[in-house]
Amino acid sequence: MTPDPSHTSAAFPTALGPVRVRISRTAGVDAPPWVLLHGAAGSWRTFRELQAARNFPTDVDTVVIDLPGWGDSPGIGGFTIEAQAAAVVEVLTLAGYRQWRLFGHSMGAVPALEVATVEPDRTLTVVVLSPTALVAAQALRHPWRNLHPMGPLLGMKTIMRFLELTGKLGPPLVAMVRRLGLLRLVLRPFVVSPSALTGPVVTALATDARPAAFAVAAEALEHFDFAHWKAAGGTQVLLRGERDVFTPASEMDELARLLPRARAQVLAGTGHFAHIEDPEAVAWILANTPARDIEDATS
Repeated sequence: MTPDPSHTSAAFPTALGPVRVRISRTAGVDAPPWVLLHGAAGSWRTFRELQAARNFPTDVDTVVIDLPGWGDSPGIGGFTIEAQAAAVVEVLTLAGYRQWRLFGHSMGAVPALEVATVEPDRTLTVVVLSPTALVAAQALRHPWRNLHPMGPLLGMKTIMRFLELTGKLGPPLVAMVRRLGLLRLVLRPFVVSPSALTGPVVTALATDARPAAFAVAAEALEHFDFAHWKAAGGTQVLLRGERDVFTPASEMDELARLLPRARAQVLAGTGHFAHIEDPEAVAWILANTPARDIEDATS
């Protein structure tokens, strides 16, 4: 197969080390691209179904970033949310973009909203799907008070902590669970129909499990002060799967009260991974963000 000349993959230097970025070039740096930020246990692989969707916007570039410590971006350290967001801005600036639109899933919603806050004039729109932010941070700080509704998150933290303690045995354990066909069972709380997930999707989720990086992300979330997000730029679109047990409705309510221009939408028949379960619906929302949102953000 002849390589697609419009697609580039490169490592960009940042204060947190090299960050692997995949750019699908359509309009060039003069048009604000869509920037895709994955959640914990995610990478560029998380967005393959979304980018392949018929409704996915193709009139601007797409920039997919493996956040430091995830996917093909090396490094684990005391990364703060502020530092992760700064790395995203470094990458986009080095790539030549002056403004952008952000899409963040799960914990990827947190650096997305942080970028929108520290770069309000450069962020035109930020769409977050199943954000894991304020209510999640409260659960991490006080787990015994928040077993409901945040039990799934706390359970995931426990699993990742166990895998981290196993050291080099962690990846083989995850691989064995996948080979035995048990990973879909593990994913049952997060997707409406685990049996509908394709083999490549299940393999990607197993491949992208990073217990040490998850621990760092959880610690950063636990100690983060969200108050300054009230100054976030652009228009904030909050999406949640109708049957998402990982991101409760209370998370959306808290974010809607904090963010200055937030509007929320529930995606029917989906769980925590709506961009995999129903990529056409999520792609349609990205492609049809009202033009006035962009005009308001840049005026």
